Amino acid sequence: VENAKIGLIQFCLSAPKTDIENNVVVSEYAQMDRILREERKYILKMCKKIKASGCNVLLVQKSILRDATNDLSLHFLAKMKIMVITDVE
Repeated sequence: VENAKIGLIQFCLSAPKTDIENNVVVSEYAQMDRILREERKYILKMCKKIKASGCNVLLVQKSILRDATNDLSLHFLAKMKIMVITDVE
């Protein structure tokens, strides 16, 4: 990558999760669809903020609690032409 502008984040690029073990019971397809749309909207908003910062190489700190990124966030960042390096210690 030429003229790399490197960004470093210390948070997860995925939908927020609770600190304690909880279950969400969805009884209708419309509810599940709404949850998925909200997660997608949240992740896209974070990716747009990263893009607005001007970085084209993103270093993501390793998370011991869960995966630091998910497939959707990696997809959005790839479309924005941002190289992602995960599990940085």
